[in-house]
Amino acid sequence: MKRITLILAAIICLAITAMAQDNQPVQINPDQPLSPALWKQGVARCAHYTAYAKGFAKKAEEMQSRFPQGYTLDDLNNDVYSNQGAKWEKIYNEFKKSEDKGGSLNDLKELVIPQVWKLVEPDFQAFITDHPEIANAVPAATGNENPEGVQEEAENADAEPIHDARHRQQRNGNGMACSANLPLWLSIIGALLGLCALLTALSNRGKIKEMQRTFARELDRTNANLQEFSTDAAEQMKALSIRLTGKGYRKPEPVVEAEVMPEAEPMIDEVAEPVAQEEDGEVMNLFMNKPDEDDNFTRVSDTFEPGNSIYVLTTFDGQHGTFEVIDKPEVHSFALMMPAENLIHACSGNAIQIPNGTRIVTDRPGEAEFINGKWHIVVKAIIHYEG
Repeated sequence: MKRITLILAAIICLAITAMAQDNQPVQINPDQPLSPALWKQGVARCAHYTAYAKGFAKKAEEMQSRFPQGYTLDDLNNDVYSNQGAKWEKIYNEFKKSEDKGGSLNDLKELVIPQVWKLVEPDFQAFITDHPEIANAVPAATGNENPEGVQEEAENADAEPIHDARHRQQRNGNGMACSANLPLWLSIIGALLGLCALLTALSNRGKIKEMQRTFARELDRTNANLQEFSTDAAEQMKALSIRLTGKGYRKPEPVVEAEVMPEAEPMIDEVAEPVAQEEDGEVMNLFMNKPDEDDNFTRVSDTFEPGNSIYVLTTFDGQHGTFEVIDKPEVHSFALMMPAENLIHACSGNAIQIPNGTRIVTDRPGEAEFINGKWHIVVKAIIHYEG
């Protein structure tokens, strides 16, 4: 989809560039003489907007619809302001004196006051853009030019090839500020830039995909290293705990009910000796609910409580113990309903927050200590899901 979007963007860029070649506005050098027809159009607009400033001129839309090819002073005098009397006649006579003089855009600007020129200039520029054939015409000879030189130039122009005409006009000064071929060159440059942008975008797309694959591989390698580091750290913590307490983990042994022995009669002559206690003390199994956010088991019971008990903790001294998930189907179903609350604080493993099985297997028991009246988790148990 992205590739199609880039191709469409390049095509649109080329189309806009081609349109820009055709719609390139004509720019007039304000110091170069205007062609006779263009000068007359400018004088007529100066007269029209002078009348507009005096409050009796026609609107611009009406003038444009009446004279789509432009208008001169005579057009205004005969068809527009013939019934305005003396106030138009004064304006007409004033500008009629300048109609045949010719001049540049700056000379035209001197015919009116600045406020009127602000109205004349955009209208005149729009006319030039809509009628480039008038703007590109050869300017008339002014009073300071050599008539013989103009005549000689005209004779030479007849013999000059057509394809050199525009070059001759620019060399002698035709009022244009740039070459006629400049829009073509701009179009070519724009097209090349569009193609370069398209090729660059396609090339970068491949580089971005390669960077994404490299980043994914590095991320997987980092996760594996972190998992290995976590396992090693847990093993070291377990070994350190064993060295500090002098006790290791024992699997809970089944409790065998002691056989009731008949009470023996006391012997008068024999003295009973004290029985030495087991070095590691008595085995005690405690059933725990889920831990809180401080890693303390919230509910401890001597007996299994369905719907509450999730872990079984085994201790030999009442101060240190190991725990694991109770291996019962109903416990697994209860714990997996909300693994984020029931398992995350006490267990670790690969994506245990996403339950993808029905049975919880304890790979390595966790460790806990009895601190301030609560069993506090020191090392999390490692689990995985099956089924």
